[in-house]
Amino acid sequence: MTDATQLPNPFTPMAFLPLDLANQFEGTRYVFAATLGAYVWDIGLNLGNDYTLLFKHRVRFPTIVYFLSRAFTLAYILTCFVFAVAPVKNCYALVVGFSICLVLSQTSTALLFFLRVTAVWHPSKIAYVVFSVLWIAVLAAGVTVPLGVRAEHIGPTAQCIITAVPINIEVAAIIPLINDTAVFLAINHHILTHTIVADSPMARLRVFLGGKGLSTLSQALLQSGQHFYLVAVAANITLLVAFHLGLVIHTMLSVPAFTVINTMACLVFRRIKFGLISSNGTSNISTSNFSATANTRSLPLHYRPTDPTTTDFGTDKTFPLDVRVQMAIEKFEDGAEASQVQDISKSTDLA
Repeated sequence: MTDATQLPNPFTPMAFLPLDLANQFEGTRYVFAATLGAYVWDIGLNLGNDYTLLFKHRVRFPTIVYFLSRAFTLAYILTCFVFAVAPVKNCYALVVGFSICLVLSQTSTALLFFLRVTAVWHPSKIAYVVFSVLWIAVLAAGVTVPLGVRAEHIGPTAQCIITAVPINIEVAAIIPLINDTAVFLAINHHILTHTIVADSPMARLRVFLGGKGLSTLSQALLQSGQHFYLVAVAANITLLVAFHLGLVIHTMLSVPAFTVINTMACLVFRRIKFGLISSNGTSNISTSNFSATANTRSLPLHYRPTDPTTTDFGTDKTFPLDVRVQMAIEKFEDGAEASQVQDISKSTDLA
């Protein structure tokens, strides 16, 4: 066998790792690079939208959360990429740094979910308390990551690799999965209640599982942005499964998973701000007659048909739907008090 000193580069980091681990580590670098490129590309595509949010809309707390979540997620991806490809003097400091960025990204993204679901369920105090507790749980679970993660240099090189994670690291994935799934199901239930009119909960469940009104329900879910939340839930499930595939595989998948979750949450936020999705999850949904008529009493007053002969409020020509939604958004952003907002709509807006 050729002596190590005769090799062109005997101190490459991969030479000090088992073959399988070295291949996984090399794959992780490519995944991180692709994720960073995709996220920067998404930021570039939405520069116009972000400019509009900053300078043409009144900046309020949800908008600040939106931009913080984008910044923290970008910092998390960037620090992970540096950790994987660059020679680093202090591995432990860098791994703690990107773990903190992960906590901040995860928490701020969960806060966007929280603002969305509480807007849909406004003014339910029970929903507010339940999802407040879930958001705090996401924060508490995430804090365990920087407290227990460890990293060292690979052999005599300056390349870093994670060597230990907290024993309860799965909690940091389970709690966000529970939170995101609860948000997804809660908004679905609200849409189901306002879209499917049936005599009993079991009748609604039958429609939801494939009954006559399924097409209307599918349209309602798409119009309310629920397919984006479903992608976020699927990413969380993938991340949880990755725990059983090894530490390197889990690390490889965690960065694109959290990136996808943040991208979906930010996409829904922008669509709500620009009036493409209603804040209460139902106002842009048209209902049809399938074994029952649309329950217009469950809709806010200004979304009901003004023409008694109209069966679908989407056909109201006097006040087009997009105009009414935009009126509600602008009214909220102008700083109206809660009592004034209720005169326009029973729901709150993320704006």
